[in-house]
Amino acid sequence: MVTASIINRLSRAIDEIEKKSQPRPWKVVTVPRRYDEDPDAALDRHYAVHPEDRDANVVIWRLHDDEETTDESQGGGPSAGPMCVKP
Repeated sequence: MVTASIINRLSRAIDEIEKKSQPRPWKVVTVPRRYDEDPDAALDRHYAVHPEDRDANVVIWRLHDDEETTDESQGGGPSAGPMCVKP
């Protein structure tokens, strides 16, 4: 005779198998960084502002020099939106 506990254990086992078999989409993050900046420092700075990006699978560096930063702060650059890209 099948009991409720056996059914529950089978159900949990099936749920675990389904979780492992369905690929999770990759999380891609774009991080701005100066050419001379340490990559770890740039990541720490980005994660301080965007802690939800810590579990990213791929990090894309957006390299710039100090002149580009000055242009952006004067309104000549891209809009000041979030720097992360999520699929």
